[in-house]
Amino acid sequence: MPRLTDFAPIAAFSLAFLAADVNDASAQSVPTLRVVAETATVRTRPALLGGVVAKAEAGTMLEALDLDNGWYWVILPPNEHGTRLPGWILEHDVETVGAGEPDAVLHHFSEAVAESKARMEAEAAEQEARLEQARLRVEEARREYEAVTKSAAGASAPAAATGPAPPAASQAGPARVPRAEKPRASVGREYQWFAGYSFYRDQSDDLSFPAGWALSAARHATPEIEIVGAISGSHKSADAFGVNLASTSIYTFAGGPKYARRTGSVTSFGQVLVGVAATRTSALGVSDSSAGFALLPGGGVDIPITKTLALRAGLDVQTVHGSGGWFTGFRINTGLMFVTGSAK
Repeated sequence: MPRLTDFAPIAAFSLAFLAADVNDASAQSVPTLRVVAETATVRTRPALLGGVVAKAEAGTMLEALDLDNGWYWVILPPNEHGTRLPGWILEHDVETVGAGEPDAVLHHFSEAVAESKARMEAEAAEQEARLEQARLRVEEARREYEAVTKSAAGASAPAAATGPAPPAASQAGPARVPRAEKPRASVGREYQWFAGYSFYRDQSDDLSFPAGWALSAARHATPEIEIVGAISGSHKSADAFGVNLASTSIYTFAGGPKYARRTGSVTSFGQVLVGVAATRTSALGVSDSSAGFALLPGGGVDIPITKTLALRAGLDVQTVHGSGGWFTGFRINTGLMFVTGSAK
């Protein structure tokens, strides 16, 4: 999945440059760093569990963009493809050797963004070509299957027409007593519809998403078990002077079983949903998106207001596996639950 921290440092970097333009851009400078550790790891986010961008040997010169809680956001020297990648490095792995020029750093950063965008577009084009090839292979296999099916149907039709007739049932044969079917538990045709507000907290990247929504629908599979389908969205953005600098949106699509138990007038429930979490990040005009497997165990309570209306409060733990590893967080949902249909 895209790093949720990507837009935060980019937004901070953009704010710094905006502030520099307002005050005195020529008076600002950014440090030039040199790696002092024997081998220093440059990561995708300012955390020891962040993905590895590259390994920097001692003496490597880096241009700093920002400093955040003991981590420098830097631009690496060109790699074997000529691309300059950004990343995070620990403060104690480097030393300051001089003041850099902000215009040069901004130019290098813009080049890195453009190269990253071009690389993503090339990968997307390659993926599209692979999908088209797969579609053509499936279409060819379907045509072959239809041809084989028609051939088999034509060969079996004459045999069925000329085959011997089945013997007539004997009237004197023993009478068959039908088996008594076991009584089945009655399952109601009741549907539960939920809509409300959702607050999401990403624990891995230490970010809060105050803007969100959640929708779900459920129906009884047995008197105690319900099948649930749910979708949700969480949003976060960073603005400056009325301009949106960066934004991140997370959408989840999940389904699974739910167990509910009524105690007095309050119904408590627990559920385990699995599905997909899709993330879209946009910063400085560059967008990125990806999807990963999502596991959402959780629970909550329904407090009745009327016979068909209840107030719901719930909590689920969201664990997502993306391209960069595992990410965890929790989501608080609250809203109204409507009941339609009838319970048998």
